[in-house]
Amino acid sequence: MVEVEWTAREIRAFRSVLKESEREFAKRVGVSKRAVPLWENGVTRRLQAASVRLLDAALAGVDAATRARFERALAQEAAPAPSGDAATNQGGDPTNRRDALRILGIGGLAATGMRHAVLGAAHDSAQLTSVIDRSPVEPTTMSECAETLRRLATDYVLCPDLDRIFIELTVLRDRVAMVIQRAGRLTDLQQLYVLLAATCTLLASVSHDLAEPHAAMIQTDSAAKFARLAGHRSMENWVVCTRAMIASWWGPPARVLEEADKAVAPGGVSHIRLSGLVARAHSQVGNRSAAVAAMDAARRERDRLPENESLTDLGPAFTFTPARQHYYDATAYAQLGEWKRAKSEAENVISLYTPTSAQTWSATLTLAQVTLARADLHLTGPDAALAHLEPVLEIPTGQRIPQVQTALNSIGSDLAGRAVTPARRTLDEAVRTFTPRKELDGQ
Repeated sequence: MVEVEWTAREIRAFRSVLKESEREFAKRVGVSKRAVPLWENGVTRRLQAASVRLLDAALAGVDAATRARFERALAQEAAPAPSGDAATNQGGDPTNRRDALRILGIGGLAATGMRHAVLGAAHDSAQLTSVIDRSPVEPTTMSECAETLRRLATDYVLCPDLDRIFIELTVLRDRVAMVIQRAGRLTDLQQLYVLLAATCTLLASVSHDLAEPHAAMIQTDSAAKFARLAGHRSMENWVVCTRAMIASWWGPPARVLEEADKAVAPGGVSHIRLSGLVARAHSQVGNRSAAVAAMDAARRERDRLPENESLTDLGPAFTFTPARQHYYDATAYAQLGEWKRAKSEAENVISLYTPTSAQTWSATLTLAQVTLARADLHLTGPDAALAHLEPVLEIPTGQRIPQVQTALNSIGSDLAGRAVTPARRTLDEAVRTFTPRKELDGQ
């Protein structure tokens, strides 16, 4: 009986003549199933003495016929390959690469360790393809997810039922994530990651409206990662805009500028939106020249804006309309105390607002009305301000987002120090009784 020096070659041959699966062979030898592929692929290049003893015992336990087949298999594999004409006649390589390798001094490596590495690499490649060889995502599934996102992005803009939208967005997010797990094609994955980034961005906006800025920022962190996975620069910059917007309501102006600096070569609607946020941050600290420069930059970008942006197909929540741009300018001028300019910009918002258009933004209209009321309070008086606030005060309680309450608080601050008149008292009472959503919900 020939003594066996156990290597990957001998182990593969032994299991082959036994016609056993990895699990069956592992059970025969007395090792875990995981050890067998490691041995056969040459990953475990030097077997431990205990493993050698187990293999010797397994070989000793087979019958003579099996042992004979095993030794023949080893002998055939070790036989030298034909060369020259014989190699050509038997389908070998006529250029005789094996001889060339031997001449180069690496024939020994090619015949032993290199051979194991080559076989191991082939096995690994096969394993990889089995992981990613999945069917393409059904076009109907992709279109359904995209359509659901567009519908929710439209609902959020036109008639924000925040509770319902939030629940539907989380369902959509989970569905897209499940589809990603089954997707195999790179193009499918890119589209799915864009949808997932957009869904998380919209979840961030809803969380912000529900007065949960920390949760909103966490959502933008996820959105940014998905946008990077998709290689979608416009979406990445839109996420930066959303972070800066959240910071503008819940943090100091410096935080807004810090977030804005994270954008990478922003263009299009992202550039316009980001410039508006930067302008508001500068105006909040009284830096008029920087604020005006940012507003001018936004106007120049608007003039060269292409008709269709890469984010347009995702829904109106991923656009930055002229109405929103005028609203940003109105608030910047209001913070600078330039009330005539603030009034003019707020009036532009109202004139551009069309309730039947998919490009509207009800929150923008509401906040523009408040800014117009503030401007007329300073320019005309409390009666004019109250007239502008009437549609705001009639907003259903379920849609009274914290941003509106914050804007109304500014009117309360503007009233401080003014002479007490019936009109002033009426306006002050109206502002104070506008109950924010969180208080209504008892949260």
